[in-house]
Amino acid sequence: MLTVLALATYVVLLVLVIGTATVAVARYSGRDEPVHWGSFRLTEPDCSRDRSGEVSCVWYGTWTPDDGSPPIRDVKYDGGSLDPEDPPVGNVRTGYRDSDLLDAEPGTVWNADDIDSTWTTPAIVAGVCALLLTFLVFDWGDAGRLRRWWQRRRAESGR
Repeated sequence: MLTVLALATYVVLLVLVIGTATVAVARYSGRDEPVHWGSFRLTEPDCSRDRSGEVSCVWYGTWTPDDGSPPIRDVKYDGGSLDPEDPPVGNVRTGYRDSDLLDAEPGTVWNADDIDSTWTTPAIVAGVCALLLTFLVFDWGDAGRLRRWWQRRRAESGR
C-alpha cells in the first residue's frame, strides 16, 4: 500500500512541478510583451478568516482600459495588501499582458511595481515541489530500490 501511496504522491508532485514551471516560464518569457494599462476600482472585497483567526482579503473590481475599450468586471487585483484595513482606494494604475489573459479577458491585473514579477510565485512553488519530491524519493528509499533494479537489469543483459 505504501508503494501505491508513494507513487501517487510522486505523480501529484511531478504534475505540480511541471505545471507551475510551465506557468513560470510562460510568464517570464512574456515580460517582453506590451502591457495593457488601465485603472482598477474596487467593487467587491472577498475576505476570509484563517485557522489562526487572521483575516485576509482578495480584491475584485472593475478594470477600465486606457485605450477606451469597455470596462471589464470581476477582475482580481494582485499586488496590493491582503490586509482588510488596507484596500485599494480610488482608481489604481494596473495592467496585464496578453500572456495573462483568461478567456480573452484579464482575470487578474497587477500594479506597476509587481507586473514584471508575476513569474516568481510559480517558480518558487515549482522549486519547493521539486525539492520535496527529491527528498521523498530518497527518504522513502525508492531511489535505492530504483538503483538496485537498474543494476540487476544491467547484470542480466550482460553489460
